[in-house]
Amino acid sequence: MTTEKQDLVYIKDYLKFHFQMVIATYGDFPWIATVYYSIDDNMNIYFLTSPKTIHAQQIKSNPKVAIAIADSPQSPNSQKKGLQIYGLCEEVTGMRKITHAITLWTKTLNVTDKNYSYQGMVKKTISGRMYKVTPQKIKFFNEELWEEGQEKLIEL
Repeated sequence: MTTEKQDLVYIKDYLKFHFQMVIATYGDFPWIATVYYSIDDNMNIYFLTSPKTIHAQQIKSNPKVAIAIADSPQSPNSQKKGLQIYGLCEEVTGMRKITHAITLWTKTLNVTDKNYSYQGMVKKTISGRMYKVTPQKIKFFNEELWEEGQEKLIEL
């Protein structure tokens, strides 16, 4: 059996080697979107999206989100791995925080277009804005480590 500290190391490693997530929001109706993400040392998850998207509009009025990250495709017969996360999401504001978030995002994803920057946002050469998810609960499905149904729900 692993400790919570070990589990968090496994989770962080998993997050570092995946780049796409599905984020679910809720406003007048449930909505789901696929976005590219990066993480910081505290496991905050950053993604870029236009504030005009349905998911960004819903985050504005309801910051509670659910996220799924999994290898795709996975065979139904293989040992499955994936994360389910509940967290709070907000648009990143302030020059320093935005610069930190978008720099982390572009480096993680190897985005080389110079428009993907704080200056690009100010000049409106990109419509996207940075958002941050602060995880509250994480469930890590990893059948290499635990049998199905033995995963723990980690509360942060």
